[in-house]
Amino acid sequence: MNQTGIWQGGFLNLKATQHIRGRGEGVPQPEGKILEGLAGWQWGHEGTLDYSRKDLLPRGPLPKKWFDYKGHYLHGKQLILSYAIDGREILELPQSIKGKTAVRHTLCIGPGKALILATATPSDTQSSFTGVITLDKNVPDKRQGSATNSIALSGRRTKDLFQTKATPLDSFTASSVIGDTSGMTWKPDDQQRLVLNIPADDKPRLIDIICFAGTEKTDIKTLATLVEQFKSEKIDDPKSLIKGGSSNWPETFKTVGYPGLERGAYALDTITIPESTPWNTWFRTSALEFFPDGRMVISTHGGDIWIVSGIDKDLLNLKWKRFAGGLYEPFGVKVVDGLIYVTCKDRLTRLHDLNNDGEADYYESFWADTDVSRFFHAFNFDLHTDTAGNFYYAKCGQYTSYALPGSVMKISPDGKKSEVYCTGFRTPNGMGMFPDNRMTVSDNQGSWMPASKISLVKKDGFYGYVQTHSGGKNWAPDGGRIDHTKVVPPKSFDQPLIWMPQHVDNSAGGQLWIDDPRWGPLSGRLLHTSFGKGWMFYLMLQEFDEINQAAIIKLPFDFSAGVQRARVNPADGQVYAVGLDGWNGGGRPGLRDQGVQRLRYTGKPISMVTDCQVEPDGLRLRFNFVLDPASAADLKSYGAEHWNYHWRAAYGSDMFSPTTDQPGKEKLKITKATLSEDGKSVKLTVAVLKPVNQVHLTLNLKGKQGEPFREEIYWTINGVPKGE
Repeated sequence: MNQTGIWQGGFLNLKATQHIRGRGEGVPQPEGKILEGLAGWQWGHEGTLDYSRKDLLPRGPLPKKWFDYKGHYLHGKQLILSYAIDGREILELPQSIKGKTAVRHTLCIGPGKALILATATPSDTQSSFTGVITLDKNVPDKRQGSATNSIALSGRRTKDLFQTKATPLDSFTASSVIGDTSGMTWKPDDQQRLVLNIPADDKPRLIDIICFAGTEKTDIKTLATLVEQFKSEKIDDPKSLIKGGSSNWPETFKTVGYPGLERGAYALDTITIPESTPWNTWFRTSALEFFPDGRMVISTHGGDIWIVSGIDKDLLNLKWKRFAGGLYEPFGVKVVDGLIYVTCKDRLTRLHDLNNDGEADYYESFWADTDVSRFFHAFNFDLHTDTAGNFYYAKCGQYTSYALPGSVMKISPDGKKSEVYCTGFRTPNGMGMFPDNRMTVSDNQGSWMPASKISLVKKDGFYGYVQTHSGGKNWAPDGGRIDHTKVVPPKSFDQPLIWMPQHVDNSAGGQLWIDDPRWGPLSGRLLHTSFGKGWMFYLMLQEFDEINQAAIIKLPFDFSAGVQRARVNPADGQVYAVGLDGWNGGGRPGLRDQGVQRLRYTGKPISMVTDCQVEPDGLRLRFNFVLDPASAADLKSYGAEHWNYHWRAAYGSDMFSPTTDQPGKEKLKITKATLSEDGKSVKLTVAVLKPVNQVHLTLNLKGKQGEPFREEIYWTINGVPKGE
């Protein structure tokens, strides 16, 4: 409801931000002269500027019945804000006035109750005059008066502000309103705020408000001249600018992708990114999604949305078109009914192309986040929908200044309702959705997080992170309102599907369920991406007696970037993934800060482990090929060890023996290996099988024809089924 500030002489200093630096922990700063005299634009509520802020969120949006921000429109280089004050609809076109220390707000105000607006507040609190003067110098100055043909001003008073021999003003702030000003009045208050009263209306009205800051007497004349000039011109109605305008980014960029070397059944292809653009785009690819026709939607960490067309098997005619810009760190995208939804750090934004020119003209605030924390690491991650159309995304826990630790947010299909679905995440950079609406969320090793993991989440579940760690003023919980040292951790948390040691995945990305038969033998599985390592995995799931657990196997591909999002292209049924790099301590060397790749099924055969199940007295492994009996029965073909982690406030956890709880791994005692009659399944009998955080199993087997087969499996056992 208020304007933070205005400056001139430069854009923004971005040197410490994600727009320039890989890690980018700083925030944009104005670069130029701050025009303090033009500060203070503020809407009132229920007839007062000094309404109570008690019990409001520290950084979240105001109640919608007070202020409902709907979004902004683009019309060429013009930007139109759309919002409602106390239920009264407003379109606002803010503009600078070339060559002047002045701004112009064109307002289309809909019918509704009376409103109050402070247009400006002077920086000089020692002003000797705050009141209203008329454009006709024969009318005396006064403390308040009609807004028609007048100027509200705060400055050092002279006998006649229009006389050429008057004493110069040290500084002043002034505002004037033109257009449909009937019934409007200026009532500057004792805080020197230039207050405009707008009467109740049963029809719309169109006005221009000119705000001006000056330091000399001639500036008063300049303002008066400006007002007379604007009065003689037709006001541009913002309503005429909300249907789309000229294109801001008309260029289309062509690239040629290249197929990767086939490694048996799969190949890793590359979707080539444009080398340069006129806007100096840094393509730090952060998320992706597809239209039904196969066009790809790509978001960048810096705030762009791009649409890539021409995706086919050969990748020879890729076309990149910028669709939107200026979004706040978009880390998730979703296409629903032809519209692009974006997870930003401050809200879910829905993008509309109103004139079908390939660019977004309306950036709709679909749902405003309840908290926007100050620290750079307080990201919002991913975006998924369930079969009922509800939206889900994950919020960071550590490094945020929110009292509620990292949570999964659920937003209704119309964006009007929201709820916290589950909590307890530290840095949940990725989610997944099953066809039956079950949902997975990943997390990364750190405080209260022993190792990276993937959880199958449930409503009101708690997944381990506790907000007991404060980082000072930048991310003290709720801005320091609560004492983090007095937070009492729960005694337990909901266990994950799978834990992953740091050398396997030091920074987990999102998951993808794929059941498209065009993707070959790996279809029908849950995939997992690693932002830290640039790897992709597949999981094998087990469920019994309300216990869920999984084993995970890495695919033999090194992606070019830290993979964090993967999606299936409905046009070809293949898996596409994007990622970036930038704050990846301990990750795989050589990862790039951008990358879009396709994991393509070649049609060739693959030998693989197809399932891992815990049985009452052992571990069952299934394969899609026939094993050599001697190799399968030889205990030397298997290496097995297991360990637990400690859940604690400290960063991560060492490995601890499941038997002694002392530091270190422990061998898992396999007493027998039994091959099934069809030769495609092995039962590993374990002497004493019990729940454990991590099992590491290595296989060194042979196929029926003697062909070698080696694999590495990580497994989490949350429970052991009871024998019959």
